[in-house]
Amino acid sequence: MSCTYRRSFLESDLFYTISLHSLSAIHIPLHIFGAYIILKKTPKEMARVKISMLVMHLTFAWLDIYNSVLSIPIFIVPIFSGYPLGLLYYSRVPTWFITYLGFTSVFLTIPAMIMFFENRYNYLVRTDYMTKSRKIKRAVYYSILYIASISTFITPLMKVPNVTKTRAIARLKYPCLPREIVNNPRLFVLACANTVIICFFTFLFIGWIQVVGFFLATAINIHKGKTLSKKASQMQKQFFIALCIQFSVPLIVVLIPESYLIYSAVTKNLDIALTNISMICFSTHGLFSTIVMLVVHKPYRQATLQILKIKRIEKIGTANKVFLVFQEKKQVSKSMKKSSF
Repeated sequence: MSCTYRRSFLESDLFYTISLHSLSAIHIPLHIFGAYIILKKTPKEMARVKISMLVMHLTFAWLDIYNSVLSIPIFIVPIFSGYPLGLLYYSRVPTWFITYLGFTSVFLTIPAMIMFFENRYNYLVRTDYMTKSRKIKRAVYYSILYIASISTFITPLMKVPNVTKTRAIARLKYPCLPREIVNNPRLFVLACANTVIICFFTFLFIGWIQVVGFFLATAINIHKGKTLSKKASQMQKQFFIALCIQFSVPLIVVLIPESYLIYSAVTKNLDIALTNISMICFSTHGLFSTIVMLVVHKPYRQATLQILKIKRIEKIGTANKVFLVFQEKKQVSKSMKKSSF
């Protein structure tokens, strides 16, 4: 157990708020653009993954927006407490409800990720995917998943510890914390650490088992590919690899900050600066997910280049070089002037 507070700008509420607002100025337009691309530019051959991809995209986008605009949570991880700096607090939404929405938003990513891989499993592995009974089973399955996501974090909120006692514990165990943090009127304390840890990690563990299960079943089926032609099998493999890249790259990006937050909770080591930076990095998950989605899937990549007025010209001269030519009106006007002479 250790306590580190440097009184630096990195530990200030101002730095945290500015950083997250700056991120939101980037990822909100990008998330809107990503949703538009999925809805309007998904080709027929990708129609079966359109809904699952849109659900995951919107879920990650919501989590980013919630963290960087609506809640902006400052965490004191070792004592499972914190306070909000976002719009919801200034809209007089109760802090306990802001906390509930924050954790529930994280939990909602689990059924979205399960759907992402179960969708491929359903159409590639199952032979009864078009039957009515299969559709009913899937509807019941996802209903249970979403009900569990919404209700899991109710238990830690049922027995909220006394804030006064928590402040006393914070002063005793973490004397480095300044008074403005410990005595903050917005401070909200969760239930005992064991309750939070059990609810949080049990749900994530059960969810990830299903994600991995559907992934492995689909990957094995695609690898065998006995009933398909060589060309069709190759196309399925390429598409599945693209889906895996879209899923895994953002996950790897936030793995380090997530690991630090878990480390802080388990070891009770407190460092506000590292916690703030970790939360800022965590809030980029949806941003990277959208960028990777637009890059790895060829139809989305082509649609993006077309919308941004970028043309790809290949095999110019003897070398197979690729150039990006920006179609600007200035270039057109210059050529018009030259031709007039």
